[in-house]
Amino acid sequence: MYRVADAEEKLTQEKQLNADRKKDWTTAHERSNRDLKTVRDKIVRVNNKRAKESKEFDLLSAAYKEKEAEALAAQKSNEEARACVAALEKTIEEQQAQNKTLELLAWDLGDDCKWLLTRSVPLIVGRLVRSEELAKYMFDLGGAAYDSGRKDGYSESKAAALARTKDDKFDLFKVDFAGNYTSKCQEFEFMEFGIL
Repeated sequence: MYRVADAEEKLTQEKQLNADRKKDWTTAHERSNRDLKTVRDKIVRVNNKRAKESKEFDLLSAAYKEKEAEALAAQKSNEEARACVAALEKTIEEQQAQNKTLELLAWDLGDDCKWLLTRSVPLIVGRLVRSEELAKYMFDLGGAAYDSGRKDGYSESKAAALARTKDDKFDLFKVDFAGNYTSKCQEFEFMEFGIL
């Protein structure tokens, strides 16, 4: 019996030991589960924080790229403005140089105009007055006017004019003096002088 009693006692001790171990394992398992849950919660929090930070990073990265693009556009705009200002300054310098040239030219033209008024115009007028073409024309014009007036002044012509008859025996009726006078006036309008 000794063996059965020892075996029963041993079995009871083993059961107790197993129960104690089971209790220890359960406690260890619960503690391990709690620790794992805590670690899992920490992992979830870290992952959430990481996802939030990743979204913030993406937003900041997009904002940075946008600001960088704006800065490049502003820099390009500034360069274009500088180029435009440089072109305008160059145009202003060219205009100022051209204005100086034009002022000198105007000064020279003013001097030329003064010379023309003081020397050239009186010279031209003097040559016109002394020209043979003008003297011949004035002589012809005076003769035509004289003949035209003389024709109308004769008393015989006056009587013939009142009677509305032509007296063809006078030399004055053989030439068209009024037409001659008109043609001389027209000739003067288109007369050219070879004086210079």
